[in-house]
Amino acid sequence: MKYSNKLIIILTKACNRECQFCIDRPNRKYYPNDKKFIDLATVEKILKFAEEHQIKTIALNGGEPTLHPQIVEIAKMVKAKGFTLKLFTNYDYPDVVKNLDGIVDIIRISYYGPMTLPNQKDFKSKITLKIMLTKQTFPRLEQLIEFVKKHSPNFYDIKIHTLMQNNDYSINAQVDYLDELKQRYPLKRNEKGDYYHDFMGFQIEREDLPNLDYDIEQRLYKAHMDGTISHYFEEDHYELGALDQNAIYTKVLRAHRNSQYRANVKKAYENHCLDAENCDKYLPPKSKLTKFNGNGLDYTAMVKSSFNPDITREY
Repeated sequence: MKYSNKLIIILTKACNRECQFCIDRPNRKYYPNDKKFIDLATVEKILKFAEEHQIKTIALNGGEPTLHPQIVEIAKMVKAKGFTLKLFTNYDYPDVVKNLDGIVDIIRISYYGPMTLPNQKDFKSKITLKIMLTKQTFPRLEQLIEFVKKHSPNFYDIKIHTLMQNNDYSINAQVDYLDELKQRYPLKRNEKGDYYHDFMGFQIEREDLPNLDYDIEQRLYKAHMDGTISHYFEEDHYELGALDQNAIYTKVLRAHRNSQYRANVKKAYENHCLDAENCDKYLPPKSKLTKFNGNGLDYTAMVKSSFNPDITREY
């Protein structure tokens, strides 16, 4: 398999927020608590792996990565090796983010509701905004349109995501105008194979529609705090560290967008029979697209559960 030239480094599992839709939040109890932040020696090992595997882009992630007391030093370590560097942050610590300006190539800020937003003209790094679309943030489509009109000149790029249906909160918080989006803005597929609406020159990515292409996401590397390098949606890993069943279970629940897969893994874990060496066995059959005319006006997909073939979910 040809793997990605991108790698995510988890700097910390800690986060100052308790977002109800966060996949990671309810599973933090499964993470080992022997250390809160990744250490510099482990970062060095990860960067050596990245060089050996021709990685081009590295992203600093968490939890909330700006909580790491040595994040500036880590960013400089990454840039000294010549990698393109990204930062994913909630921007609750703007002074820390500003200290990373010009070191990090791209700063992606998550928007979950009212907050003070930066302006691209004040930064050397490219500033992108990721909007999580919920009833709380934008209950009406017109509010989203006005927000994007107002703020789009202040950012290098804007990405908008519907909620991943991973718990009751995220299901109930999903906006009610998805059908309206389908009618007003063309439905396309991006380079990852995900559906999105072409919205005012920006993308609204649809987490509630089936993702048919696991392969590209599987090729993304993820570096854990103990130095383990894994594939984003796979359980293969390299012997820089060791993942126990708790960590594997948590990683699956956090990373994988297919809710049936997560349910299957959760059931096996709770029954003490999780096959950590072959988590792919819990994947449901790939979604079969039964109708899609290319302009977003008519699409239907059916997914059958691998645990119960009689359970069918319609999107």
